[in-house]
Amino acid sequence: MTWVPLAGRAQPDAAILWKVTSAELSEPSYLLGTYHLLTDSYFHTLSEAREPFAQASAIVVETVIDSSRISGLAGHMMMPGQKLSRLLSAADFERVSDELARVSGMQLAQLDMMKPATVAILITMGYAQLAIRETLRKYPGNPMDYHVAATAKRLGKTVTQLETMEEQFAILYNTFSIEEQARQLVALVDYKELAAAAQGKLLDLYLARDIHGLHAYAEQMPEDFGDSDFLLKNRNEKWMRVLPALMKRESQFIAVGALHLPGPDGLIARLQQAGFQVVPVTP
Repeated sequence: MTWVPLAGRAQPDAAILWKVTSAELSEPSYLLGTYHLLTDSYFHTLSEAREPFAQASAIVVETVIDSSRISGLAGHMMMPGQKLSRLLSAADFERVSDELARVSGMQLAQLDMMKPATVAILITMGYAQLAIRETLRKYPGNPMDYHVAATAKRLGKTVTQLETMEEQFAILYNTFSIEEQARQLVALVDYKELAAAAQGKLLDLYLARDIHGLHAYAEQMPEDFGDSDFLLKNRNEKWMRVLPALMKRESQFIAVGALHLPGPDGLIARLQQAGFQVVPVTP
């Protein structure tokens, strides 16, 4: 297993906010790595982000959440004509059911027509909620990504979403076949101790602003968890088709999940390869 720097230890370029400049930009833009379960009250502690957010002409987020539309997207989570109780062996169904009940209180039998990815997300979210529980007591409020978009709209700033909610649901629930989703779900339960501990590690690394540590830790996850390119690499590639033009038009405050920033396929490296100067901004 790859050695991972301890959260809290000073690391080179330990920053979740990055300044983007080039000769083609009349004003700098900024790239913020977010942690989706953290809140607006935590965002307000990021002193280095206050002025860049206030001065940016426009805001970019992954998607703009409209809760009224979520029920209409539920079809992505279902698998008509198939059932988890048929897809999984009896032993695997029981193990998954026990773990789902432990972390969420939900019964797998009630979700029998849900795609395996739906159940995997519910279990992973259960791990994440347990890991972040104490931090959220300190920082209550709305999710920071939602806060960034909502505040920008209230201030009259242009808000650009990189993906629609429909696109995000399709990525999460339709990328892999039902059979591959089932294999990944069983693997998640096979590695449940590691998967649960990972949520705490990732949170600690984020709070330490160690995005390179985040990347290193994520890279060492078991291959049985499945290929993560669909969540990170592929989406970064797509986003890079629009981000340069947006920044050339006006200054942007770009807020996306922190794991999209580091690594050879991350937005920092991709922007640098495109000729932009990208440097860390620290408190």
